[in-house]
Amino acid sequence: MAKMKIKAKEKGGVVKVKAMFTSLMADKEEAEKKKIKVEYIRQIVATINGKVVFEVTTSGFMSENPLIKFKTKGGKKGDKIEFTTTDNNGKTETASKKIK
Repeated sequence: MAKMKIKAKEKGGVVKVKAMFTSLMADKEEAEKKKIKVEYIRQIVATINGKVVFEVTTSGFMSENPLIKFKTKGGKKGDKIEFTTTDNNGKTETASKKIK
């Protein structure tokens, strides 16, 4: 499942977020070639104070260890940003970080 590295900084009312997810992102074809199991992140959701600020649905065609960047006005210093990933097998994982 995906391990996460998260950075979030607030400046002028805008929170800049960078998050990297460690995952093979192997679709069926690639998994057969490499003789590994099919594994990829299906959905990524980011929330600040319980409010969804970023949501994306992905597939196995996304690159290995995807990096996402976005900006939002949905938070301030000291708030907690939380990422939840769901993989193609239905497993979920959550990680959070305080906004600096």
